[in-house]
Amino acid sequence: MENKKDAVNIGVTLSTQLISASLTMIAVLGAFVTFIIDKRDVGLSFYILIGISFFAFIVSVVCGGKGIDKARKSGFDGNWNLDDTKKSFNLQALLCVLGLLFFILSIFIGKEKTDTQLDRLSKTEKDIYSIQIIDSMRQVEVTKLKEEIKQINEQLEKLKVEEKNDTLSKIEAKQQKKK
Repeated sequence: MENKKDAVNIGVTLSTQLISASLTMIAVLGAFVTFIIDKRDVGLSFYILIGISFFAFIVSVVCGGKGIDKARKSGFDGNWNLDDTKKSFNLQALLCVLGLLFFILSIFIGKEKTDTQLDRLSKTEKDIYSIQIIDSMRQVEVTKLKEEIKQINEQLEKLKVEEKNDTLSKIEAKQQKKK
């Protein structure tokens, strides 16, 4: 009788450890999903696998709880039979393994996201470089225009001097004709 009680207690202890492992994996799933969604492009298959994994861990915890409850009730009546809890504990272990399997499969789904912030920074850097080139080209154009304006002003001054000289010459010529 004592051996049967010890065997059931070992099963309950293992079930408790599987419950702890399942709850830990649920926390790991949450952290993993948060990280992966941020860093990778994932499709519907990722969400399906993660959902199945999450569901398997939850049901595993429930099955373990049912098995522990059966062992408690049977033990209270003095019936330490492994067959009462075997089905629940086996299903718990199977679901825990399936949860791990689907979790591992989900790791390999998706492709690396391009770093949008790095892309924007690179594009901004290229835009700045383009603006600098355009600005330097405009500076050259402005310098050329200033030079042309200077030449035009010089030619205008020459024309003014020539016109002034012509006007003075004509006035002198008229005055000499009058004399």
